[in-house]
Amino acid sequence: MEVFDKVAEHSSFSKAADVLNITHGAVSRQIKLLEESLNTSLFYRGSKGVELTVAGEHLYESTRHAFSVLRNGVYEVNRRNNSKSLKVSLPNAVALKWLVPQLSSFRALYPDVALLLETDDKVTDFGMSEVDLALRFGTPNWSGLYFEKIADEELIAVASPRLVENVKRPMSPEEIIRFPLLRDAYNQGWEKWADLAGINPARLRVHSIQYFESAVLLEAAIDQQGVALARRILVERDIEAGRLLHLDEISVALNRGLYFVCRFGDQNRPVVNAFKEWLLANR
Repeated sequence: MEVFDKVAEHSSFSKAADVLNITHGAVSRQIKLLEESLNTSLFYRGSKGVELTVAGEHLYESTRHAFSVLRNGVYEVNRRNNSKSLKVSLPNAVALKWLVPQLSSFRALYPDVALLLETDDKVTDFGMSEVDLALRFGTPNWSGLYFEKIADEELIAVASPRLVENVKRPMSPEEIIRFPLLRDAYNQGWEKWADLAGINPARLRVHSIQYFESAVLLEAAIDQQGVALARRILVERDIEAGRLLHLDEISVALNRGLYFVCRFGDQNRPVVNAFKEWLLANR
């Protein structure tokens, strides 16, 4: 059946032979024997390849599903028994600004574990993905999955030291709003910040550019383009390194957080649990 499935997938005896690493003649013989046993033709032969007959299409629906289930089953067994690698899905900004800068400490603790980082802001579909775990910024509405909060999130005002070099800190709200205010498209909090600061939101000079990627927002702030209202967890290392300054004492709490997410049961796999505990220790 595997020979039939590959011929149907590629519409070619030759391509199926290449994929299976057997001869073209062997493929032809297998298909002929299958057609004889079923007493029906499965392919129309032509000069440009082969096409499925109606019977072939019905059979291919079954083999395609069966081999997909088989491949997923083999992968699942292998994944659960694999203690030497982890595939982690996470947003670009979390990777660049938080996880990657501290990965050396994980490597020091677990030098034999190979990490594969899949950076994508889309929510991982664990039913269709090979990832072992995901880091997600959001609210815990991941039905059917195990999740645990890594950190609460809040927004704080930051800017390049070169932009505000002549202003003492903590800066007053009046001093901050003299500068262009950079906008995060997904975490728009300047109006809430203004409310906490006792400032009329109509007085805010919010920059016309919206940043859909938090890491790009922070690069704009580092480049002296304005003051950013940024997620604290993403900006802490830039503050420690002196690339950005925390300007005031106001923080805007978010109803979302950073979460560790995996399939139910996988949280007990030693390698997955080790990564989770390391994350919690380094949040």
